[in-house]
Amino acid sequence: MIKKGIHPSVVLDFPGDLVLPETTVIEPGCVIFGSSTARMVLGDYNILYPGCVFRVERGFIETGSRVSFGPGCNIYEPRAGLVIGANSLIAGGVLICGVQHGFQSRTMPMRDQPSGNRPVAIGSDVWIGMGAIILPGVTIGEGAIIGAGSVVTADVAPFAIGVGTPFRQTGQRDP
Repeated sequence: MIKKGIHPSVVLDFPGDLVLPETTVIEPGCVIFGSSTARMVLGDYNILYPGCVFRVERGFIETGSRVSFGPGCNIYEPRAGLVIGANSLIAGGVLICGVQHGFQSRTMPMRDQPSGNRPVAIGSDVWIGMGAIILPGVTIGEGAIIGAGSVVTADVAPFAIGVGTPFRQTGQRDP
């Protein structure tokens, strides 16, 4: 059994609801920020490799057991929620974003317009390749494989395999 392992260089500023099981490993240089209204609940045996940044000003993150986040992963503002199923592999440099600036009015700066907050859901046993970007409102089905560098703008079917900008399905895992 892995004992709770949070490296001393980790910045952990999360006055909200934070659940890190004893089996959690957070490696050097990670930053986890959340406000008093944020929630982050990691499952057993999650690991954050060096340089991960999780920012949860509002909203929540929930993961299943045995989820890994490769070096330099960035989870940005899952205001409507981010749920990741068990046994998922999030490779290095992946960006998961749950918010989009408003842009409808040309008379108001975009930074002042209401944001579009949409949930992101990633099923169990999903593999997201290096440098992929997952945009707000996306659901990635169980067992899917997202190729390195892909930009996922729409839902991905269970067991789909694909790549591209935007992501397109190129195959299917056998049942």
